[in-house]
Amino acid sequence: MCSDETVIQVDDIGKCFEIYKQPQDRLKQFIYPKIQNALKKPLRNYYEPFWALQHISFEVKKGQSVGILGQNGSGKSTLLQLINGILTPTYGHIRVQGNIGSLIELGSGFNPDFTGRENVHLNGSLLGLSNQAIEQKFDQIAAFADIGEHLERAVKTYSSGMMLRLAFAVQMAVEPDILIIDEALAVGDAKFQLKCFKRLDELKEKGTTILFVSHSTEMVRSFCDVGLVLNYGQLILQSDAKAATSQYLSLLFPDKYSITSETEQSDANSTHFIKTVIQNPKLTQHTIYLEPEKMNCYTFGIGGAQINYLKISGLHEGNVIPQGQEIKIRCQFSWEIAVLQQQLLEGIREKNITVGISLADKKGSYIYGCNGFDIGLQIDCFKDTCCTVEFSIKTPILAEGDYFLTAAIAFGNLSHHVQLKWYDCFMLLKILKSQRNVFGTIAIDYKMILLNQNGIENEQTTAIDLQ
Repeated sequence: MCSDETVIQVDDIGKCFEIYKQPQDRLKQFIYPKIQNALKKPLRNYYEPFWALQHISFEVKKGQSVGILGQNGSGKSTLLQLINGILTPTYGHIRVQGNIGSLIELGSGFNPDFTGRENVHLNGSLLGLSNQAIEQKFDQIAAFADIGEHLERAVKTYSSGMMLRLAFAVQMAVEPDILIIDEALAVGDAKFQLKCFKRLDELKEKGTTILFVSHSTEMVRSFCDVGLVLNYGQLILQSDAKAATSQYLSLLFPDKYSITSETEQSDANSTHFIKTVIQNPKLTQHTIYLEPEKMNCYTFGIGGAQINYLKISGLHEGNVIPQGQEIKIRCQFSWEIAVLQQQLLEGIREKNITVGISLADKKGSYIYGCNGFDIGLQIDCFKDTCCTVEFSIKTPILAEGDYFLTAAIAFGNLSHHVQLKWYDCFMLLKILKSQRNVFGTIAIDYKMILLNQNGIENEQTTAIDLQ
């Protein structure tokens, strides 16, 4: 639950590290400047400065979950360490309100020779808990970590996954005002990650502020409210999670043909569109025709291909997806043979090109997708430079809400391909409330049979019609 209270204020900070070419230079740097200063001679540095961060400013409100994105070496971990107080900024100021819990380096705060139980007490004490409070929470911590008898063994015998489980369990028991997570959840298995995110959701509801570093764009979109994008030590974007992940993808896959980010005008149009759909959903089928200049979205890829047009038929007025009915998406796309030939030289083994489409919810989690690689459709991409394909999709029953359509052109095969052009979330679609109950994201077709009651055999079938 977000509020207007600012809990983290970062004002124009920078962090410089001193890089020494040889060990003796460190000693020279410690001694010589003092002598030079005493003799009033010009100071000489015996190190090369490396600016990990420069002129970073932002604020975080109480209860916000903030995803921090950037390529390796962009300064993400350094920023978290500055906020956590592990490092001090070279210039600028950081103001933090509330106690901080962090999962920055696995094993930090643990004594490798102590058992897991002893380290729970050690970590709890470092985080401000009394011995009585630790004892009261110990069963909760042990249950969450779920490492069994290893809790009584030395931490130095733990795997990285076990270390994460114990560290996360301690932090969750403390319930800090601000929680900092630096890629730590990437270590855990899927079951433990699910448990962690459920617990994080509970903390968010209680007003805990969460800073979250990850290379998973889907994870950031689904979990975070705000996104920060760092590039070579500079903060280049602070926006909603969807826009931030799109900007991050454009850094990973620079494309000279990229369309710029969505403008404020297009955002305003989208808001108006949503209101129109809710107020006046006329269920008459219509066709949408899109050309590249109308696909105002983030794109990335190596280039050399583009969508010429998309024709979507079977939608209801207001871009409403019909529930359980067929829609058709016709796509004409073109490519440059020279680009494909270069990719063959660089390791792509199969001479096949395709276009794919996918549907994602407003958090960026994919609902479904389809492409030519998946069904074995072969396109002779060296015979011509353009083709038209058509998808026929029977739409499933989905939960009410906003959804986004993505399209992409790729070269290769399903297991080994390169993205030529990716059009990320280029179109907003709407799902209205269905007559069916949707428990989760999608409603399934099922039968429920009463076999017996009070010892009397019976056979009664109830089938739910997807139509």
